[in-house]
Amino acid sequence: MMLPLPVRSLRLRRLACLFFPAAMLSLTTVRAADSVQYPTDFRRWVHVTTGVVIPGVNPQLATEEGIHHVFANPKAVEGYASGDFADGSVIVYELRESAPKNGSMSEGNRRRVDVMIKDSSAYAGTGGWRFERFWGDDQSQDALHDTGTSCFQCHAKAKAHGFIFSQLK
Repeated sequence: MMLPLPVRSLRLRRLACLFFPAAMLSLTTVRAADSVQYPTDFRRWVHVTTGVVIPGVNPQLATEEGIHHVFANPKAVEGYASGDFADGSVIVYELRESAPKNGSMSEGNRRRVDVMIKDSSAYAGTGGWRFERFWGDDQSQDALHDTGTSCFQCHAKAKAHGFIFSQLK
């Protein structure tokens, strides 16, 4: 026997009330691990290196044109010596516009901030690293939606030094 529509609807609503909170809780738990982890005050960390990709010189490097700074938190600094980066290591690659003026090059606006966060158990598929990218000065939206799988394709080439390209000298 088929129940009338209002009774069926009421039963569905009761079921939804029972299961929806549990579904939301599990979704919240999953998303908490993937939450944005913008490193505030990274410019106060150890400055690892600076480089410049001059605009218009190499079309293959067009996305990297500007002034590059690399910063490391204290745990990452320890890893630079051995190539073994401990969980909790964070490395930041900041790309800024280059502003030539009167024969010199100076920093312009921030173009992006790339972040590597070491957590071996959570990101085993990417060498233990989570990768994030933030455009300009936005600190809330990670532009990478794959926790860095796309970044790791290139970083895998630096396996001998903990998947890090930069060197602390």
